[in-house]
Amino acid sequence: MLKCFIRCQPLVVLTTATKKIEIIKEKLMKKIVLTANDNIGLDGTMAMHFGHCPYYVVAHVHEDNRVEKADVLENPYLDGHQPGQIPQFIKSLGADVIIAGGMGAKAIDWFKRLGIEVITGAREGVGATLDAYLSGTMTGAAGCNHEH
Repeated sequence: MLKCFIRCQPLVVLTTATKKIEIIKEKLMKKIVLTANDNIGLDGTMAMHFGHCPYYVVAHVHEDNRVEKADVLENPYLDGHQPGQIPQFIKSLGADVIIAGGMGAKAIDWFKRLGIEVITGAREGVGATLDAYLSGTMTGAAGCNHEH
């Protein structure tokens, strides 16, 4: 039994170390959430209002602005939501930034209180919008002009 433990232990240590490295690597990446009209990731079109978009694209971005991957998630609150539900959901994804075509002032405030940067005014495709943000040409947030 001791022989097996000695032979197997390095594999366990290596597996544990690999998982820790992956966790650290994931924490070092910035998570940028973008609103989307479709479920095709970075090739999709931006949705103009974050709360009524059918999908969210979660881009995992390295410090050098290289995109590691982009996940597509359905909006679980598409059919209706209470104030703060979507910002809490976005926060639960580990988001650092939310980018949308438009967003109400209350939602912007929710995101800011949760420590999430808000960018609005996106009018291009999801990938082009992400590129604009990463290059520094897209900043700031302004509320939309309709009732919530």
